[in-house]
Amino acid sequence: MVGIQAEHILRGEHPVYYYGQPYMGSFEAYVMAGIFFFWGPSVWALRAEPVLISLVLIFLTWRFAIVLANAAHLPQRAKVCFVSIATLIAAFPPLYDMVEEMRAKGGYLEIFTVMLWLLFCTWSLVYRWQNNAKPRELLLRWVGLGFLLGIGLWIDPLVAYALATIAIWLALFFMRELITTKLQNTVQLRRRRLKEALFALIALPALLVGFGPAIYWGKAHQWENIQFIFSTSGNGFTQGLTLQERVYSILRVGKVYLTCMLPRTLGGSLPSQPGVTIQHHHILTVGLVITFCCLLVCGGGFVLSWLRPHIIPTRLRQLTSLSLLFFLCTSTLFVVSSVSVRTLLVPCGPWDVIGRYTVPLVVVLPFLIASVLTLPLMMSAQEMTLQEKEQGSIKKMKGILNLKPSLLKKGVLFLLIVYFAAQSAVYQDAHPDFTFQGPGALVYPASNDPIIAYMEREHIHYAWATGWIADPITFKTNERIIVSEPHGRIEANNQAVLHAKQASLIVVAMHKETHPAILKALDDLHVQYRLARFYSEPGLDVLVITPLNRTLSPFDLKFATVFHHVF
Repeated sequence: MVGIQAEHILRGEHPVYYYGQPYMGSFEAYVMAGIFFFWGPSVWALRAEPVLISLVLIFLTWRFAIVLANAAHLPQRAKVCFVSIATLIAAFPPLYDMVEEMRAKGGYLEIFTVMLWLLFCTWSLVYRWQNNAKPRELLLRWVGLGFLLGIGLWIDPLVAYALATIAIWLALFFMRELITTKLQNTVQLRRRRLKEALFALIALPALLVGFGPAIYWGKAHQWENIQFIFSTSGNGFTQGLTLQERVYSILRVGKVYLTCMLPRTLGGSLPSQPGVTIQHHHILTVGLVITFCCLLVCGGGFVLSWLRPHIIPTRLRQLTSLSLLFFLCTSTLFVVSSVSVRTLLVPCGPWDVIGRYTVPLVVVLPFLIASVLTLPLMMSAQEMTLQEKEQGSIKKMKGILNLKPSLLKKGVLFLLIVYFAAQSAVYQDAHPDFTFQGPGALVYPASNDPIIAYMEREHIHYAWATGWIADPITFKTNERIIVSEPHGRIEANNQAVLHAKQASLIVVAMHKETHPAILKALDDLHVQYRLARFYSEPGLDVLVITPLNRTLSPFDLKFATVFHHVF
């Protein structure tokens, strides 16, 4: 769909949003149109766009890791280790996250990148503000933050995860500064902080500029996009529920999130892999165990840094505080959001309805894992000499662990090798026909090239089919063949098929059915047709049915049963 929109952009269209919905801006389609302009539309060009954006994500992870390490005053070896591990994990994420990042679905990788950029900008703003940066620098940072947030709101409202995080982070910093200055009785500094807080107002016009395309579109469409952002109805999923029922649904969603969706995001298991069923989820992976342990260590270090301040847990807190806050905000907003109720419609299994909404966690995963794997270098004998006052406490910590730093280094190196080896094994074992299948497309063919070849050979230019079949064929043939649903997202394609003479039907049928129900329905209506059958997935076939004496219309009551079988 995004590729088709990019092709239309090259033909002179200027869409603001993804086809058929008032959210998810067309940023990805415009970037893809630029790639198509130089290399032409193709599946490889389609894949090139997320690859290029992923380089930005990896670069931001590298830069953010450097500033975190510098602010925590890590020793040089520990800093190199932290930055290297974080960058490697960003470039080599769990398979589940990699697949979602590589899909061109309207801007998911783009919004993940914007989220990380927003976290980076917010952390830098607070750090420079705390270190008494000049007013001009703070103003520029606020402008950049507002503009980036505006672009994020246009690309995808999913940026709310980052928005909640940065709002809490800024509020906590400001409250702490006011309390600290009050306790220290520094009236002048408190007044300065209050004045500098007003700089946040400059972020509002910058936000409106970044959100400009959405404002332009909303003005012409009764502000449907704004209503969607602030809507709490969840597209009807929670309408009419009492408070008690809503709380109960949140608890049920939370259980599915903790037992299914979060393990897939952290561990990398794919629901589209062969053998995944409702009874056998295939969720537990080596990567999940290591990541879960790292989360426990980060959380424990954060608590310990406040209960018994030491240099090691304090540095761990400095490295992971913002990441942990983002993790918490993302998880909470997902569980309480109205749309998450859709997870209850389908049990944990091969049908992954909205798991992509949990993938933003991958932007902070590198920092959490890298922080834990860098701990042994922080605890080395070379570092202990830098803080003589803390030697006793570090020895106590070593006594609790009952392990030498050198032994810990070897253990962490072993864990790192195991982690990436396990990731490599998961990547290697991924079934090529199923890896990039959409959660609703498991019954449709992984390769539609034989179908396209047949349609071109038989001069079939128009057909009705579900979007999972229709859009890939339309894109791959550069609209030489137009396939659409009766009420498809692309109105021009919908009308083209509707007015075509004797447009074909493409439908999935069981392999064991030699004469499926749809063919019987056509026989009963005395429709003559030409039939071609293609392998789809185990036990399933795709039928291309071309009527010879009638034109099948979805708006003709005579064919209502026929189209019901297809859609």
